[in-house]
Amino acid sequence: MTTETQDDPTLQIFVEQSLEKLDQIENELIKLEKSSSPAGASVAQIYALTLALKESASLLEYTNINLIAGNIGNVLDKIFKNEITFTSDLLNVIIDTFDKLNELISNATLSSDYDIRIMTIPLEEALKSASSDPTRVDSKTETTIILHKADKGIPTELPNEFPTERKKTPSTSVEKFRKKFGIKKEIDLSSNTNPLGVSKAVSNSIVEMAKNCCAFKSDMSETLKFGLAKRHDVPEASVVVDNGAVDILDLILRLSAMPGTDHVLSYEFGLPEYNSVTALCGVELLKLPRSRNFSPPLDQMVTNANENTAAIIITNPDIPSGYGLPAEELATMATLLPKRTLLIVDERGVEFAWPEDDYSMLQFLEKIPNLIILRSFSWSFGIHGVRLGYALMSPEQAQLLEDSRLPHPISPLNLGAGLAALNHSEFYYSTIALIIRGRERIQDGLQELGCTVYPSQSNFVMFAAPIPATQFYSKMLDHGFKLRKLDEFGITDLLTVSIGNNSRNRMFLAAVENILSE
Repeated sequence: MTTETQDDPTLQIFVEQSLEKLDQIENELIKLEKSSSPAGASVAQIYALTLALKESASLLEYTNINLIAGNIGNVLDKIFKNEITFTSDLLNVIIDTFDKLNELISNATLSSDYDIRIMTIPLEEALKSASSDPTRVDSKTETTIILHKADKGIPTELPNEFPTERKKTPSTSVEKFRKKFGIKKEIDLSSNTNPLGVSKAVSNSIVEMAKNCCAFKSDMSETLKFGLAKRHDVPEASVVVDNGAVDILDLILRLSAMPGTDHVLSYEFGLPEYNSVTALCGVELLKLPRSRNFSPPLDQMVTNANENTAAIIITNPDIPSGYGLPAEELATMATLLPKRTLLIVDERGVEFAWPEDDYSMLQFLEKIPNLIILRSFSWSFGIHGVRLGYALMSPEQAQLLEDSRLPHPISPLNLGAGLAALNHSEFYYSTIALIIRGRERIQDGLQELGCTVYPSQSNFVMFAAPIPATQFYSKMLDHGFKLRKLDEFGITDLLTVSIGNNSRNRMFLAAVENILSE
């Protein structure tokens, strides 16, 4: 994608408006799912929004988006006319197809590269199945809904209810549950991967570079640094790129901490990789206790920091809790630290915080000389399988790191993937919007089901079920969902769930409800 395309206001408006429509569609689908007799108003609203999305895609000549929206519209039209039975299977396919439509919109400028048969065939098969034995609604006894005349293509009168096979009471049998939702293999909600998958721009870049891996451009790292500097509005000299944020952390500590003398301050229940890095650097990692709401113990850090404190490491938003610490509080703490102590803030999930500027330390980069911000391409950019991270710091700190490592430390394939991801703006924007919406739904849904939910500003939610964590984890596995156990963090009574797409979030909450209703 070119810079011109990335900055195209028409594209940005299309993506923003399409995501807003999909959000409204999701709300109506939730109403349909919860109702034993779906109201015609919800179906009509979904139809109207889908039609509007289709027309927008047609105007911009996004053919595949136009076709998928059109296919969904055709199915909804048949539901309007009571030509097909509105079954739970059909609803599952419709929701899944809307998720795939979301994926296309997140790759709008490259949507023509997709083979959409994987999206159209399931819809066609579900349509045939639902058409095999349609149940009519008696128009004489059923009240109707009069639709707005501006909704072209929508019948002016719709039945209030449609035939349905869905039951309000959840299934108690694991086999019936998995069959109802079509779960044939394990769904991983433990690894915080991007729910939209990989950007089409990234996959195209990797394939193209694989064809030419006999040679590479030596300036790719500088090009990526230039792009990151422009993105964050910082000097290019303040950017360091490496194979991962933890690699940069390792290099920082090797250059700044004296083995056997210095120490690093952090807190309990933190990332296990911090233990590995400090141990390899020969530096003691002191972990301070923190409260049960998982907020970092800033006051204790200031009190315990001394001339032998090489660095303080804080993850924001926190891992594994998702707790978001306002940047202002971190900035205040930074002014109270010893002059030589580095403040290293791991912000690999901060793009999911809302609003991001309230939580990111980026705004203080020039004001706090010893501040180092770690970032990653894994989550928000959707390249978890490509190790690539970067750090933002003072130009002097960055130059010290650059002078202390071998040239070309990063694979050109990784750099190429990073450049493609950085320039694919609609994918990034769609990811953030999807995570924030999904996070709210998961948090609200778990609370309604009686779980204890910890506030999150990341792409996962930590919670406690009303039954023991080990028992709940096993039951979720039986239902087809893998959650994240937190034993490696020293936490045995809590679990985390990654935010998925609309379909996975919906099935996850249904599984939780099914288990807790036993």
